[in-house]
Amino acid sequence: MHENSQQIIITAIFLLSIASIGGILTKYLKIPYTSILVIIGFIVGILHIFPSLKITPSLIYYVFLPIIIFEGAVNIKLRPLISNALPISLLSVLGTIISTIFTGVVIHFVLSFPLKQSLIFGAIVAPTDPVSILALLKNRMIKKTNIKNKDIDIGTDAGFSGGIGGKSQNVVVDGKDDIETLLAGESMFNDGISLVLFELFLALNFSGSASIFLHGGIIHIFQYVFGIIGESTLRFLYSSIGGSILGVLLGYLASFILSIITDYSTEIMISLLLAYASLMLAYYIDVSFIMAIIFSGIVLANYGFKRKVSDRTLQVFPIVIEYLTFIINSLLFLIIGIEINLFKIFDLWIISWFVIVLVIFSRFIAVYSISPVINKIRNRFKIFFHSITINESYKKFLVFGGLKGALPIAMALSLPLNLYMRYKIITYVFIVVLFSLTIQAIFFDIFARRYFKDKQNLTKSD
Repeated sequence: MHENSQQIIITAIFLLSIASIGGILTKYLKIPYTSILVIIGFIVGILHIFPSLKITPSLIYYVFLPIIIFEGAVNIKLRPLISNALPISLLSVLGTIISTIFTGVVIHFVLSFPLKQSLIFGAIVAPTDPVSILALLKNRMIKKTNIKNKDIDIGTDAGFSGGIGGKSQNVVVDGKDDIETLLAGESMFNDGISLVLFELFLALNFSGSASIFLHGGIIHIFQYVFGIIGESTLRFLYSSIGGSILGVLLGYLASFILSIITDYSTEIMISLLLAYASLMLAYYIDVSFIMAIIFSGIVLANYGFKRKVSDRTLQVFPIVIEYLTFIINSLLFLIIGIEINLFKIFDLWIISWFVIVLVIFSRFIAVYSISPVINKIRNRFKIFFHSITINESYKKFLVFGGLKGALPIAMALSLPLNLYMRYKIITYVFIVVLFSLTIQAIFFDIFARRYFKDKQNLTKSD
């Protein structure tokens, strides 16, 4: 066995062993699993156990993200998603844009970042992490029960969390509570929107036309600005809508292929490959790969898996993809902890707290400015009548549940080497992610625990 291969195997075994220890500690310390892994990663990083271990954009984009996003997509229940399309779409699109611009403008004026670089930073820290959010909510919203000799049929609109095909051993504590759909849907879609914004601002940063501000007249400046807005809007629509359409088409294509297969192992393999096929084709035609993966997963789970696959696949696939996601998340959050240099953050502690507060406040501005609009549209138009009303509790969930994860790290590390202030942007992004996966995640977990406990007690009293 080559020395390189041996080192990779030993490293993987060691990391998975650490992840197992983290799972055990979570039970006794009452700290979220993702937070435990990042903290353990700090310790491993400080001890320099794996000095050559590095997290790269390619590793996150091409290996980790497809399965992570796909697992979230196939768990989305279609009926609640359609019912809550209004809040999810407005929060994920307008909310991400507001958060990005607000963060960028404040960074520009307070920290004296050039505007283009500050907008890039705003786009990087805007997306929330569906993995962290769902991991924290899972144990709060679903109560595991041992059901002997009996399956529960929960309806045809259930996703994997309720069991494809309607069979499940999970009992939802409060079936009328749509907070999971709202948080999961919004966080997944804003990942795609923020990545499109990131690519737009990055392209503008290297545009040579900016010199017109120095040498052009006022008419030329206005022409340049409105030209950029028009071009950016078209690019934004093409990337996001194009990715969505591609995902739907691939989802139906995969469903058709599954309909002519009888072997459950092959069905599972094709279903998993759909995530990576969506990624590759999206890159090939230059559309949002996140939107493609999301919609291909939704179509597969809510169409293909309801009509085209064997019962064995319905039983095995949720276990397979959940286990794969668990391994990937464990490795990912450990490596993030190892990669973050804690000592550099201590040197910037004043700026660090400012950036952290700014990112949270920008999320607050986005949620609290859009929520009244969502409620007014819901009450005015009957078509949105089944959408939830975003009350004060939901607003708090959306603000404090706006956890940051793998995507901001990937976007930051993928910045071109010749980008001005690249190192500072990466440092501030790591600071935000560090705080989010540790302190913010712990407080959000406490908030969620109390909320669902009160909700359950209220249900019992009724």
